[in-house]
Amino acid sequence: MSQSPAICPTAGLSDKQRAIIEAATRIFLAAGYRETSMDAIAREAGVSKQTIYNQYGNKEALFSDVITQHCQDVLLSRLETEQARHDVEATLREFARTLLDIILQPSVLALHRLIIAESARFPEVGEIYYRVGPERGNRRLADYLDKQCAMNHLYIDNTYLAARQFTGALIGSVRTQALVLNQAIPEAEIDSVVEHTVACFMALHGRKE
Repeated sequence: MSQSPAICPTAGLSDKQRAIIEAATRIFLAAGYRETSMDAIAREAGVSKQTIYNQYGNKEALFSDVITQHCQDVLLSRLETEQARHDVEATLREFARTLLDIILQPSVLALHRLIIAESARFPEVGEIYYRVGPERGNRRLADYLDKQCAMNHLYIDNTYLAARQFTGALIGSVRTQALVLNQAIPEAEIDSVVEHTVACFMALHGRKE
């Protein structure tokens, strides 16, 4: 399988928004959530602090957008194409590959490490990540599965549970391997994980001939 197109976390943003998100990402990773100040982000981005407040309102909203930009927008667009309506297996394959391409990016792995490290002391960090990351993604995937069930392309009793199991099986050991070994996962291994996960899902939930 050919590799998916490069993921650009800040695609679709204005130059000023892109500068703020990129600066915020660097500062959050370097200083942690609690110690990051809007002043530091403003200096790093080359904008005024008031500009950041005008765009995002507060640090929590800015952190939420950092997570969203890095983790979800490109991924969720895969569920909204014309192909997605008619070819569920190909769509799930593309969704799966895009998801792994995103979560295995060094910047996203670094964000994941930050969230794990900070969430025990600052629960709001974990709550933001879960709400705009896994929860949002799984809800949107479940919505897609609902539509496919309505067209009799899939047969699923609990689409939200199915979505969580699909992404969990997909991410599971691959992200753990990347995090603890701190090395890139071979393309052939990623392809194998994608194909196996999609095949198992379709065998369980696909149209019965």
